[in-house]
Amino acid sequence: MTGLATTLKRVWDDAPRDSLATLGLKIIAAATALYALASLALPFGWDQGIIALVGSAYIHGGLPYVDGWDMKGPVAYIPYAIGELLFGRTMWGARLIDLLIWAGASFILYDGVRKLTTWRIGAGAALITYLWIASAGWFFSAAPEPWVAATCIAAIVPMLSPGASLKPWIVAASGALIACAGLVKPFYFGFGVAPLLSLVLAQDLSWWTRAKLAVFLALGAMTPPLLVGGYYALHGGLVQAIEVHLLFPLSTYTSTPTSLGSIIFGVKAVVITPPILLGLPFALLAFWANRSAPRVVAVVAVWLVMALICVALQAKYYTYHWFPAYPAFFILAAMGVYAATRVPVFRRLPPGGGVASLIVSVCCALALTASVARPLRDFVRFAIDAVAQRDLDKFHRVYSFRLYNAADEIAAARYIAARTAPEEGLFVWGADATVAYLADRPNPTRFSFLLPLTMTGAFLNQYRDEAMQGLTARPPVYIVSGIAWDGLSEADKLLPDFPEFEAFLKTYYELETTIGALKLYRLRAAPAAVGAALEARP
Repeated sequence: MTGLATTLKRVWDDAPRDSLATLGLKIIAAATALYALASLALPFGWDQGIIALVGSAYIHGGLPYVDGWDMKGPVAYIPYAIGELLFGRTMWGARLIDLLIWAGASFILYDGVRKLTTWRIGAGAALITYLWIASAGWFFSAAPEPWVAATCIAAIVPMLSPGASLKPWIVAASGALIACAGLVKPFYFGFGVAPLLSLVLAQDLSWWTRAKLAVFLALGAMTPPLLVGGYYALHGGLVQAIEVHLLFPLSTYTSTPTSLGSIIFGVKAVVITPPILLGLPFALLAFWANRSAPRVVAVVAVWLVMALICVALQAKYYTYHWFPAYPAFFILAAMGVYAATRVPVFRRLPPGGGVASLIVSVCCALALTASVARPLRDFVRFAIDAVAQRDLDKFHRVYSFRLYNAADEIAAARYIAARTAPEEGLFVWGADATVAYLADRPNPTRFSFLLPLTMTGAFLNQYRDEAMQGLTARPPVYIVSGIAWDGLSEADKLLPDFPEFEAFLKTYYELETTIGALKLYRLRAAPAAVGAALEARP
């Protein structure tokens, strides 16, 4: 990090003072720094609450899938586990880990694009990639897909430069990083095609050297799965990991078709945006300008296509599914920006290429301005509510998505924590794992949220029986009924579809209070008495 700070200071100090582009980059960089500060106060979304709750098992002697249920790969939970280990059960800890990840990735992206273009274009590409992901908002950031994007940057960008040193350890590290992305979601292993193509197209290498480096790439890619698989096998969780991470999605999501309307809406929400529309002509220009030496654009194009294939394979077209495509797209756009003021056809534009430079400058300015608008809004809210008024709850209140409200989740967690002992249980019927994570009360089941107990598939009855066994054996003091797994409706509307749980809730619990969309039910009798009564049922 010292080397990164020194380099950034040199770029900042040594840049020509009379350059309008440099001044603009400095302003954008300052705005990015302000957002980075404010981002530490951004709250949990429901996905982040689930990831944090499941990842917590790593540092409490358990395992994801065995002690917490979620479908993401085993590496997805590690940043949150590290954040909790270092900073406790806070969202700012995870956000700080996120900033460290992106500080490294952004520097790698800047340095890689700088070698292909200029330092200003490199800085612009790094800033817009980070900011455009951040501009998706609090709900979609600090989650696995942004980290997958950062991992791809670290794995692929160092291999792009024509003069890149393709040493065996660098190639092996690239394979290991790609494997870490694949251990978030299996199809992300496909990003390995990009570094492999880089080896195939590398100049001045014999085929024997290429083959040897490909072996190092494969060995690097094999190492993380073997280590993770061995860890789970050693701790008795490999069967559950395969069941939840691989078999459950195959038995449910593959049979759920995506409507054409959802696809069109998802594509429009991402594509019909200023940075993408303004960057597209430059990305296309990069192919034309580098047609005589297509190695770099070919590798980046494969990266981009693979990212788009992964979006299609998930068939949901959610905002965050597109994040791994952004670095590749903006690298191509950066190369096109460089070409727009360098290739002869543009230099001949009167006066002396000035028109082309003006067009390029305006497009870049608009794209960067659009990217920084939402992050700056987060900073303004932070400055007014959290700093000036010292009211963090008011700051969190504005962060809502569908029926989910971050302030309500925090308030419910505080309410439960204040009225229970640390050993007294809590079960969440909803997508509101944030409550369970912040309240820090034991769950009598491994089910972190309600999706596996409501989604039709091969495991539905098995999971419901397992959940009821845990609930009846160790009835929690509180049951929280929150929002459905998609956040569009309240979870209690799904109770009739699970009659055993509905009867359990109505018989042994009473509604104590409501906080926003959250209904907090408290146990009527002592847990032991309820457990004994349930065991005595015919």
